[in-house]
Amino acid sequence: MKFLPPNLEAAMDLAESDANQAAEVLRIAAKYLRSRERMPDALAYYLADAFERAMKRASVARGAELLINLHLVVTHRRTVANFEYVGFDFERFLQSKMSKGEAILRTCEKYSISESTVKRMLKKYQAFKDSEAESDSLLFEALQKDYAVQSVASKKPKK
Repeated sequence: MKFLPPNLEAAMDLAESDANQAAEVLRIAAKYLRSRERMPDALAYYLADAFERAMKRASVARGAELLINLHLVVTHRRTVANFEYVGFDFERFLQSKMSKGEAILRTCEKYSISESTVKRMLKKYQAFKDSEAESDSLLFEALQKDYAVQSVASKKPKK
């Protein structure tokens, strides 16, 4: 699995709530396009999804819809809150012996978001952690198989 460059990851994380970060994502994409270098999959999907959603609209609405889908303009902007940060802080609150309810309320206060938003982000965070664990498990299995094959090959008697 190839990791995103830190500046791109940070910009993509905050793009929905910060138009300047959304613009940074597009500046980074432009660099990839100009250099003809393969862009990270997450960036390619981000752009492709925005294009496809906008092109489904009537021709007079496509431009405005594209700006919305690229997060350059929105009808409302919420406080910056990323599901990974919310989930991490929630887990940290739980580790400090807080009840689940208290941890949710502290997270609400910290990010100035509603309880339902925290719960939604926690579900997304859990799904993210589950997918990470699954990919780590698959990687570990593959590495074990490679190691087993190498071990068997190195133990074969030479003629």
